[in-house]
Amino acid sequence: MEPLSNGTLHLSDNLPILRSMPDESVHLIATDPPFNTGRHVSTQSGRPAADAEFSDQWSWERDVDADWLAHLRSYCPTAMRVVETSRETAGESMATYLCFMAVRLVEMRRALNNDGSIYLHCDPTSSHYVKQLMDAVFGMDNFRNEIIWSYGLGGSSPKRYSRKHDVILFYTKSDRYMFNKPQTPAKSQKLKGQMKGATDVWDIPSLNNMAKERTGFPTQKPLALYERIIEASSNPGDLVLDPFCGSGTTLVAAERLNRHWIGIDTNPTAIETARERLGADGVKAP
Repeated sequence: MEPLSNGTLHLSDNLPILRSMPDESVHLIATDPPFNTGRHVSTQSGRPAADAEFSDQWSWERDVDADWLAHLRSYCPTAMRVVETSRETAGESMATYLCFMAVRLVEMRRALNNDGSIYLHCDPTSSHYVKQLMDAVFGMDNFRNEIIWSYGLGGSSPKRYSRKHDVILFYTKSDRYMFNKPQTPAKSQKLKGQMKGATDVWDIPSLNNMAKERTGFPTQKPLALYERIIEASSNPGDLVLDPFCGSGTTLVAAERLNRHWIGIDTNPTAIETARERLGADGVKAP
């Protein structure tokens, strides 16, 4: 199976797939990688495709490949310095996560078109560290927005403000990038019924237990979130890549918006769930 075949799901570590992609072959990368939360997540939804366990725990000795370090030192020494500094400032778990991400981000940048964009979903646990890494790989001048996804649902805490948002880091490959600014309903009474340009705070509800699109898969994000990203930073017929595709939200959104797409994930449950969701839309994904 050719890595750049449209509409393909790859059950694989994404690194060899990314390395096989030609330079400047992808128009948009929209992805929701693991967050380095330190949690071990399990779910029992009653749906076989969603019942699984997922680990977001990292160990330098166990998880870091010597090839990654050599590659970063040769091809992106600034990213390597971010990783090395984080071992001292944030500990080995965070450094391991950043090393894992860095070697993949280098390949994502290479595969991205010169007018392409990347949206990287993260949470406050790691977003400030990941931004330093993105600055190192893509360049500070190519940072466009820190988007706040305000999702509303979630727990509460008596000892701190309740967390109700995730962060989406928006970078481009260069200063020549395509952007169709999303329009959202104006909230002020004066502009009631009118549309205005979207800000960097996105009020898009997360999936509740009654949502029709819900699969029971951990970390599933709403289609509306990724539809906005895809409409803003790609055109019909463009190639959208999600190297951590999970339950396939990016891929379903891309298909519905007439984009080409490629999805990669190491988890068989994720690939099965994505394939089922695409199948419900009449798409047979190899």
